[in-house]
Amino acid sequence: MQLREWYRQTSAIGIITLLALWLAGCGALVTSSPPLNATTSTAVIKPYPTPRSTQALYSSALTTPAAGWASGPECVFTSHGLAIRPNGGQAYICFAPTSPLTDLSVTVTVQQTSGTPTHAFGIAIRHAAPKSYAFFGIDGRGRFTFTTVVNDVSHTVIPFTPNAAIHTGANATNQLQAIASGQTITLLVNGTPVGQATLSTFANGTVGLRGLNDGEVVFQQLSIAQI
Repeated sequence: MQLREWYRQTSAIGIITLLALWLAGCGALVTSSPPLNATTSTAVIKPYPTPRSTQALYSSALTTPAAGWASGPECVFTSHGLAIRPNGGQAYICFAPTSPLTDLSVTVTVQQTSGTPTHAFGIAIRHAAPKSYAFFGIDGRGRFTFTTVVNDVSHTVIPFTPNAAIHTGANATNQLQAIASGQTITLLVNGTPVGQATLSTFANGTVGLRGLNDGEVVFQQLSIAQI
C-alpha cells in the first residue's frame, strides 16, 4: 500500500511538472510587473515651476513639415496642424525633434476630429525606450488620465477623472501642458492644474504627441521648454 501511494503521488507530481513546463513554454506562467513607484493626486499639492521664454527648446505651429519629424500616413502636417492617425489599429506617437530631456514643460493645443470619445490622446513624455514612456491624455468626454507604458503595457497612475477645465463637444479644442520637474509631474488643461504625480519610473526621455487607435487627432502650437 505504501508503495502504491508513493507511486500515485510521484505520478501526480510528474503530471503537474509537465503541465507547468508546457504552460511556461506557452507563456502562461511568464508574468512580469515592472517597478512602478508613484503617488498621485487629482489636486496639485506640490509647487511646480513655469517656463520662461528664454528657456524655449522647440516651438512650432505644426502646420508645415519640419525636419526631424517622422513622415508617413500616421503623421501628416496640414494647414490645421499635425494630424495623427492610427497605425494598424494602434495609437501612434509622432516624436518631436529634441534630445532626451529630464526637466521640461510641454504645451500643445489638441482637437479630436474623429474616433471614439472615450479613448485618450495627448502628450507622451520621457520616452526612454521603444514603447516605454509616461502619458498625459484627455478624452472627448472631459476626462484626463496619466499612465506609464512599459514595453507596450499600460499602467494606470491617475485613472480617467472628469474635470470642468476640459472643453467637450464636437471639435472642441484643449490646451494640454505637462511639467516634469525631477520626479514631480504636474498636469494642466487650458491653464488649470488638474493633477499631479510623483513618478520614478522614467528619469528622462524624448517628447511625443499620441493620437487615437481608431480616429484622427490634430495638434497645434507645440512648445517645449526646459525648466
